[in-house]
Formats: sequence, structure tokens, C-alpha cells
Amino acid sequence: MADIFVSYARRDSALVAPLVAALESEGWSVWWDPEIVPGQAFDDRISEEIEQAGAVVVVWTPTSVASRWVRGEAREAADRGILVPVRFENARLPIDARAVHTIDLDDWRQARESSQFKSLLRALGALLARARKGGGEGGKVGRGDGRGDQPALLDRDADSVSIAVLPFVNMSSDPEQEYFSDGLSEELINQLVKIKRLRVTGRTSSFVFKGKTDDLRLIGSRLGVNHVLEGSVRKAGNRLRITAQLIQCRDGFHLWSQSYDRQLDDVFAIQDEVSAAVAAALGVTLGLGEAAATVPPTTRVDAYDKYLRARALLHQQGPAELRRAIQIFREVLALDPGFVPAWQGLYRAHQDGITYAAESLEEALAGMAQAAERVRTLAPGDWWSLVLCANQLCAQRQWVQAEATAEAALAAAPVSEAEGIRSYGEFLHRVGRVKEAASYVERHLQADPLSPLTSLSVQAVLDFSGHPAQADAEYERSKDLSGDRDAMEHLALFRALVRGDGESVKDLVARVMTYQSMPVVGLEDLPEIFDQRETMLARLRQAQALSSNQNVASQYRIAVWACWHGDITLCAAALRRFAIDLAAPRAMAIWAPILSGVRKTPAFKEIVRDLGLVDYWRASGKWGDFARPLGDEDFEVFR
Repeated sequence: MADIFVSYARRDSALVAPLVAALESEGWSVWWDPEIVPGQAFDDRISEEIEQAGAVVVVWTPTSVASRWVRGEAREAADRGILVPVRFENARLPIDARAVHTIDLDDWRQARESSQFKSLLRALGALLARARKGGGEGGKVGRGDGRGDQPALLDRDADSVSIAVLPFVNMSSDPEQEYFSDGLSEELINQLVKIKRLRVTGRTSSFVFKGKTDDLRLIGSRLGVNHVLEGSVRKAGNRLRITAQLIQCRDGFHLWSQSYDRQLDDVFAIQDEVSAAVAAALGVTLGLGEAAATVPPTTRVDAYDKYLRARALLHQQGPAELRRAIQIFREVLALDPGFVPAWQGLYRAHQDGITYAAESLEEALAGMAQAAERVRTLAPGDWWSLVLCANQLCAQRQWVQAEATAEAALAAAPVSEAEGIRSYGEFLHRVGRVKEAASYVERHLQADPLSPLTSLSVQAVLDFSGHPAQADAEYERSKDLSGDRDAMEHLALFRALVRGDGESVKDLVARVMTYQSMPVVGLEDLPEIFDQRETMLARLRQAQALSSNQNVASQYRIAVWACWHGDITLCAAALRRFAIDLAAPRAMAIWAPILSGVRKTPAFKEIVRDLGLVDYWRASGKWGDFARPLGDEDFEVFR
């Protein structure tokens, strides 16, 4: 059997033959269908070769995209985690293929030294190395750095200009000043994403390396970047000393360094100067022009200092921290009502509070509405304002307007900015267009590869769009990520329940009990009773009504277990509480495969009606992956 199976449309033979020859010249054996022995059963041979191959290269062209044979072979390879797709003639990929990184070969010109062909060789080499080591299925590619595996969709173009801003070290005598050094690092990320042709890693991934001394080559490998910006901050009263250095990952070479001794109110000018210096050192172009300077978001240094304190609390996500962040954001806005980032922070704190804190839903929704209105008024053309407004429109179930606003935000946001990508991907997911969401979630993962929240989104989209093996692969990769794992472990458990993997279910139930941050009161002994139907249903009925379980996490998990054990009435009641009464920010979870048993019921149809989704589907004509119209008045949910 060959190392590599090549799937393509027969009419593209002339296009594919040079590619096959180039792969064979690397010492790999390649199978493509001209080698079928006359008289041999076509389907049997194809299935046998794909099953034994270490990698499958699918060649997408306008012709092959229309081929059901090629699409079927791509799905088979994706399910086994050995798919490496390439594209010619700018082919528009099938929707269910857009979650996997695809290598464009239009300009490779049969040159083995081209960056595109090198990218293909890296992906294939990693898969074949795994196959030789006896690695099983799951869609993982060896990283070669001794720290585990990563999925193929994290492949990066090594020739792009990319950077990560590592957390600046707090050199102040007061350790409490760390919020300021962290805040400066985050502000520099926000500045650098505005630079054309520069790919910037998101905050969550960069901050994984806070306080660590990892080799820069390892950092570059894990983040998929070729440069890092690092430095230190010393703050004493109103005096600042900031040092920064731009370093090449492959050899540790310092491309640029600078120290700044300034007053605290010069902090915005310093950020501009660092961004301009980085752009010049990397030979890229500033998005706003070489001489353009950022308009400071506030003239009040005391307001800015408080803002950084509140934002540091916001990142911690705990209930107490979120309540304190809301309080400080309000203090900031009392000092400067026109401080737009503080209004954005206040919106985010209230939104996260619905999931992570115990504040009332009414307070959270009112706070979100006030903050969204202020941002709209103060910065109507800002891309972040559009993101926030799109999220608010989703919360208000104004889906048509939300789609237009999310599209505008995506178009206006800098290329490297993850929030615009995430906002549009989440909109698509919420309205049931999960397969379309996949490509946007993949782009978000490229921007922030070590973020557990981003990994969770990837796992959900892959699972909900019919690729559970790839979702499992991303789950395995995520085990090394730090942060809240509660929802991620539950999602993995629900996939194991669907596929009927008893041993995995037992292990995952134990992991859920270890990691869950918001346990369902009344299910403390879940590992002992999860498979006892009558006991579970009795407990679930009691738990659903408890005041301590009136939060989005508990109600959703009650709905899932009720559905799994066959009480569809209880499932629908808890699901309604989750998605409508508690206005869950992540109500896209209603499309999980484990809830298929409730989705064809009248009760679920009422839920999607009350969410406003049916009106959106009819108005837009975009019914997505789970529903379709039945005439002008009715519809059905069929998955």
C-alpha cells in the first residue's frame, strides 16, 4: 500500500501528474487511480487504499468540487484525520471542507522550493511520521518539538510575517503593578493588528508564556509565528521606564530594541512609537500610514490606570472578579464618560456575567444595552463597535440586522483581529449555519491557537457539522492548554455518549467532575449514577427546579442528560430555560448532536420560533444545516 493516496477528478489528470511526480521525488509512494488493475472492483480498491494510506491529498478544482467521489473520499480522510487538501484554479471549496487548512498551489509552478509546496511537504511529513510511529486515527499531526501533537488545521505559512507580543515583565517594586505591564502588552497587540501584512497572535495564546523562559524557537513553533516582541515595564509614581525588543524566533537575533523613560501620560505615544518601530524593522506597512498616531482613548491618566485594573479582572472570569470589574469600569466611566474601551469592557463584563457570575439576568441585559448604546453613539464607525452591536443584536434576537452588522464588522476589522472573525463565526453557528461557521472558526484558531475558548468553538463546530473524529483530535490537542476546561470536558463527554464509547464515557465523567466550575446541584455523585436511568431522571427533575441551578450551564446539562435518558419533556423545558429564559450567550449549543432526540419535537420547534430563528430563516432564505421550510407557514427540523 502507498504512503499517500491522491484524490482528484479524472479530467484534472494533467494538472495532478506533476504534483504526484514531485511527491514521489521526495521518496514517498503515491497511489492515484490510473493504477487500478483492469477488472478490479473500483470501490473496494479505493476503500482499501484510503484505509491503509498515511495521508490523503485531495486536489480541489472547480471540476473535483462537483465530484461526489472526491467529496466522499475527502470526508473519509477527514474522519480518519489524514486529510491534506490542496487547491487549484481558485476553486470554491465545499462547505464541509472549509474547516481544514487548504494549501493553494496555483502559483507553485512545479517548483519544489516554493513556499506552497514546502507547506504541503511539512503537513505530509508530519502525518507520515505519525503513521510510521503507529499513531491511530484522530486527525493529529506531530509537532516534532516534544510537546505533543496539533491538528492539521493549525498549519501556518512559514514565509508570512508574523509576531506574538509576550507579556511584558513587571519590574516595579510593587508586584501589584503587574496589571499595568499586562495591560501595556495587550495594548501593543491591539496596535500591531492594525499593521498591514502582519499576522499577530491573540492575547490568550501569547499570555500562555507569561513568567516562562521557553526557548524562542519553541514559542514560535507553538504560536506559528516567526517573531516575538518582549520587554519590561517599571512604574514608579508618574514615571515609566519601558524597554522593548523585537526578536527573530529561528535564531534569537535582535532586530530592534529601545528603552523609553517617560511620564505616565506619555504611554499612548510610546505605544505608537513601538508599533512604528516594529513595522519598520519587519519591512511592513502601517495600516494608517507611517505618520499616523493613535488618538488616545482618554486624557485622564487615572481613568486609564483604573481601566487596566478592570480589564485584568475581566480576564480572570471568576464571579467575584467579574463583579469587581463591573464596579471599576463604572468608576472609570464616572471619570471619563467618553472612554469607549471602558464601555466595551463593561459590556463584556456583563455578558460574561450571564455565564460565569451570579448577577441577575435583568441587571446583565440592562448593562449590556446601556454599554452598547454608548459605544454606538461614541464610535459608530469603529469595527469593535460593530462587533459589539452585532453581539447585542443577537442577544435581542434581531438576526437579520445582526448578520449585516457582523458582516460589516468582519470587513472593517484588521486582518489579524480575532474578534471580528469570531463574531461572524458565532453568528453563523447560532442560526444553525454550522458548516459555514467552520472556516471562520478555523481562522480564529489560526489567530489564537492556545486559547481554550477558541479550541472549544472549534470542537463544537467540527462536532455539530458532522466531524466528531476531528473534534476529538482538537480536544486531545487542547489538553495542554491552560484555562477553564469545564465546557470542553462536557462537550467531549457528550460526543462519547453519542458514539456509545462506554470506557471513554466513564473516564470523561470523572474528568468532568474534576474540571467543572459550575456543578449541577443534586448530581454530585454523577460518576456512580450517570448510567442508571430511573435514578438519573428522578434527580434531574428535582435539580431542574432548584434555585441554585438556574444558570445556563446547569440547565443545559440537565437538558442533555434528560435527552440521553429519554425524558424529552424535561429536556425541552430545561433547554427553553437555557436558551430563552436565561438568554444564554452561547445558545448555539442547541445544535449539538446529542440533542437530536428533542429537535424533531413540537416543543423544540417552539423554542426556535421564540428565538426568532424561523423569522430569520424565512426572511433570509438561509435555512442552514438543521431546518427547512414546509410551504409558506410551516417548517421542519430534520437533524
